[in-house]
Amino acid sequence: MASPHPMVLSVCEHRPQRPPEPLQARRHGAVGQSSPASARFDSKRGGIALTALALSRFQSQPRKKSARTASENDKNTRKVQKQWETEERQAEFWDHLFEGPEDAFRLAGEDPDILRQKRVMIMISDTGGGHRASAMALADALQELYPVHITIRDVWTESCPWPFSTVVKQYMWMAKHTWSWRMLWYSSKFPVSRWIMQKFANVLCKRVFMKAIQDDNPDLVISVHPGTQHIVIKALKKLARRQGSRSRTPFVTVVTDLGSAHPMWFHPEADRVFVPSDAVKSIALKCHVRESVIEEYGLPLRRAFWNAEPRTRQEVRQVLDIREMKTVLVVGGGDGVGRLFQVAEAVGHQLETLADAGGAQLVVICGKNEKVRKQLQSVSWPGTVHTHILGFVKNMDEWMAAADVIVTKAGPGTIAEACTRNLPVMLSSYLPGQEQGNVGFVIEGGFGDFSTDPLVIASTVVGWLQDDKALQQMSNQAAAQGRPRATLKIAQAIGQKWLTTRTSTMLSMLEKLLKGSGSSRLDSGPDASERLPEHVGQQLSEALRELKQAQQDCLHSEASLRDAKERVRQALAEAGQFRRSPQDLLSRSGV
Repeated sequence: MASPHPMVLSVCEHRPQRPPEPLQARRHGAVGQSSPASARFDSKRGGIALTALALSRFQSQPRKKSARTASENDKNTRKVQKQWETEERQAEFWDHLFEGPEDAFRLAGEDPDILRQKRVMIMISDTGGGHRASAMALADALQELYPVHITIRDVWTESCPWPFSTVVKQYMWMAKHTWSWRMLWYSSKFPVSRWIMQKFANVLCKRVFMKAIQDDNPDLVISVHPGTQHIVIKALKKLARRQGSRSRTPFVTVVTDLGSAHPMWFHPEADRVFVPSDAVKSIALKCHVRESVIEEYGLPLRRAFWNAEPRTRQEVRQVLDIREMKTVLVVGGGDGVGRLFQVAEAVGHQLETLADAGGAQLVVICGKNEKVRKQLQSVSWPGTVHTHILGFVKNMDEWMAAADVIVTKAGPGTIAEACTRNLPVMLSSYLPGQEQGNVGFVIEGGFGDFSTDPLVIASTVVGWLQDDKALQQMSNQAAAQGRPRATLKIAQAIGQKWLTTRTSTMLSMLEKLLKGSGSSRLDSGPDASERLPEHVGQQLSEALRELKQAQQDCLHSEASLRDAKERVRQALAEAGQFRRSPQDLLSRSGV
């Protein structure tokens, strides 16, 4: 029998072999042993026999977990059947990998079900709109780069008993009565009081978190809230001990506070901690987080701030149908908290002084605060000031791009987003402790100021608008602090460590092909006709290099990635003309 080509044999050597006998099922409440490879759905038994199929090298789950058997009383029969079908398709993929280059590329590079879709669980608490916004931003970035299934869970509100189930309402009340928040913040910074709080939460809620994690069965857990750190890691460790595993599910922290952070953000056993600034990194080190697991990329921002087409301020104003004049944007946050009415009213009346300089317009975004929105709509504004009073909006990026100055509370997300749009920032309020560091971040960065007095805020903003040179300098300083690609970089760092992409799967396959290209031989040595021509190997290598660069570069566009894939497809098709039959390959490799 003719020897197979070395280019293809290098892949066959890494083809996962099926275990010689079925393994004990350990999931979906299954009992007994799995059926042989030829087993099918048995309607009489009312269950499904899942064959013990070998997982590819790109999957993190061990082989023993690929054996599944659903009992006749299993309520998740359809779910198990789908898992069985996916694993069966995986076996077919390896069996028919070498039947044709186009089919191999399609299966390895484009079909999301060939390799099991990784599951990511993002833990949040809806205490403020910023945490959910960061979670959704991470979800968008991860799904942009990787074929993952993502769930965002607020377990505190969804499942925990009182008083933890009411934390969102408590936060809203404390945000309006800042003395209570100040007391909670600083008291919880003391190790003893923090230990008591965490102990109380563990007693009442750890089982709830364990159940939530079991239900979602994630391959990775990401936390974007300080309240989902210690209790989640404890739950993951307890689940690992129950399953007899030496290692728990990986846990990643993404800090969403900009200028300072509470100690509850940091757990020494976190597998990776992403921080947005040097100030937060120093706090993490003081909390005994290893420097080797800390990475600084910036704050995760919503998709529109890293995926939007670049447009000028004039173009955005035309899209929003607002006038071409100096524009002040007043934002109350997603929850509309803060002294929004007083600040907006003062700024609106002060803008009347710009009537001789071309006039000005005021845009107020009230968020979910309908009461303030109706109050502002009933205000008698100066005739020379054009006003736009809005509620909750989904195109905040466009409104920021259209503005010259933003007035907002010291929320970290809004500040970071404003920096990506080169906006000078006037801060009007902050939550004691949590947002206090953000004030210093803005002032020391040279792109804003702070005051709680509405009249001072209004006069400061008008002063900026009257001095074009100072306004441009502050805009440049804001741009220097902006990190629009932070979300993609965080997602990429997470994915390269714990997730598998469809593209990387195909790249790994091609790398194996290239190892056997050119003049390399098997031990027995193929004849000259079985070698891959040098020009074909070079063409495939160049196409692969272009695709890897497009995949690794956070600044790539969909068009460049698509073009790179097409060049690899063509090179792979040409290389495939020199392959041997799959029967020869299998017999040669002993698979």
